[in-house]
This record gives sequence, C-alpha cells and structure tokens, in this order.
Amino acid sequence: MDKLEFEKLLALDSYLVERKTPTEAEHQLFLKEVDFYCPLCGTVLRSRRQKKQNKLYEIAHIYPNRPTQQQYETLLGLERMGENCESFENKIALCLNCHRTQDYHTSTEDYLALVSMKKQFLKRSSLEDIAHMSNIEDELSTVIHALATVSEERLAELNYEPVQIAKKFTSKEVLLKGKITRNVCSYFPLVRELFVSIEGKNGFLMEALSSQVRTCFLKMASTNTTKEDIFEKIVDWIYINTGRISKDASEIVASYFVQTCEVLYEISK
Repeated sequence: MDKLEFEKLLALDSYLVERKTPTEAEHQLFLKEVDFYCPLCGTVLRSRRQKKQNKLYEIAHIYPNRPTQQQYETLLGLERMGENCESFENKIALCLNCHRTQDYHTSTEDYLALVSMKKQFLKRSSLEDIAHMSNIEDELSTVIHALATVSEERLAELNYEPVQIAKKFTSKEVLLKGKITRNVCSYFPLVRELFVSIEGKNGFLMEALSSQVRTCFLKMASTNTTKEDIFEKIVDWIYINTGRISKDASEIVASYFVQTCEVLYEISK
C-alpha cells in the first residue's frame, strides 16, 4: 500500500476524527480515573492538592488519533474504545515517558493492555457515579455512630447464626463470604435493634431505606462487576453518606443488607 492509498483509507475511517484538546475539567477526570498515578509505571502525575497543570503527564490516545501505516496495520481488527478516537473512552492519563513510548512503539500487547486498564477504570467510575447519585437516609448516621462506639460487653451478649448468606457465594468467594458472615454473626441483632429504634422518627421508614439500598445494588449489578466490587462500593456509599464516621461500621451495615436479601443474589441451583 503506497502513501496515497493509506491516506485515502484513513479519510474513510469514521473512527478517526479531528483532534480535540481536553478541557481542564476533563483533565481532572482523567487524573482522578487513574488515581493521579501513571497506570503503566506508577509515576505520580499530579498532587491531589495541586490545581494548576504541570508537565508530569499528558492525556494519551489509546488508539492513535492519526496512526502511522505501521500502527494502523498492527492494530487492524482490534477493539476500539468509544464512538471515535476523541471519545473519553479512548483517552487515558500517562506520564510523559510512557506516553512517548506508547506513541512511537505501539505493539498489539501494549495496546490491549491499555484497553483492558481503561475498561477497569470505566467500570470503577461507573460504580462510583451510581453510588454517589443514590441518597441515603440521614438517620443511618445514627446507626453507624452507634456501631462505631458499641461496647465489647454489649457485643458479647449477641449470638446470631446466619442462614441465607451461604446461598449467595460460590466456593471461590470464600474470603468475602467469611467477612460478611463474621459481621452478621457478631452484629446482626444490634443493627436490627438500632433500625427498629429509629423507625418512624422524622419520617424514617426502614422499608424505604431497604428499597433504596437494593436499587443501588441492582444498578451496580447491571454493570456485570464482581460481588467483591459491588460490596466494597456499597460500603463506600454508606461510609461517605454517613459523614465518614467509621469504615468498619459501614461494612457491618452493608453485611446486614446482604443477610436480609437486599444485596447480592442467591446462587441459581
């Protein structure tokens, strides 16, 4: 294929569109997506407190905006992210060195590795967005606070044997199952008691809260992510929306909803 033929091929490729410079807001999104570290080498891209841009990173195209003939042939037939090359899905924050290497030494393996990373970042961002859009009842803060300060003497009086949790996990999910089972065995009656104590106060309805938590779970489950990811996101959701009082207590409440069938499906027989 000569140069003229290749230029015509590029012109007919609808995925390749005019280059678009990311806005400052988009820069922040790209940095947040990779947690302010280069996903390829781990280099710090920008301090979380720093507002002005610096030269430690660039927003790279995963699939080149204007590929060379060699790049085009190397990547021919491989998955492309987003509607076009300027889509958010086809860009990622990289340090200067990694961007330079990725630009000029494109290989099938490196390209597919970036695509895989971007997919994971997009999935994580999707779960976080869903969680932040969900509103949790103010009274749950009271429950969390009570859990965070409960005495050992009171916990020693509790005894609960979970029944339904075993039906929700496979033999490969033993760690998550064990964590939730321990929380339920130790705290289930206390959490239930605390919820009962605030039922009807200031308009609080446990049924409404349960429905809200389950709706959040259903939206997360629709992204085809793992149970571990869903559980951790619900924990974070409770933690953030209750004033960041206690991450451990937030995990206990999330475990409570697993036990009461609000989150995580029973395994099909």
